[in-house]
Amino acid sequence: MIDGAKYCVVTWHDAHAEPDWMTLDDIEPEPYVVTTCGWLLPGAKPDHVVICQSIASDDSIDSVLSIPVGMVVAVKLLGS
Repeated sequence: MIDGAKYCVVTWHDAHAEPDWMTLDDIEPEPYVVTTCGWLLPGAKPDHVVICQSIASDDSIDSVLSIPVGMVVAVKLLGS
């Protein structure tokens, strides 16, 4: 297991786009909130919360997501 990896839930504000033409009044003023679960990989990338979906027995990692810290609302560690 990768040193320091802990299973967690990250709540964050995602950047998003609208697929169609619209007016300013049609833009949703609230942030697009996402909740993601995975293995927290501390120190993997400066100024980002980095998580992955899976860690293999040889410490290979899969489905890595790097979230800029300014977009993170909360990180909750799960388990011990």
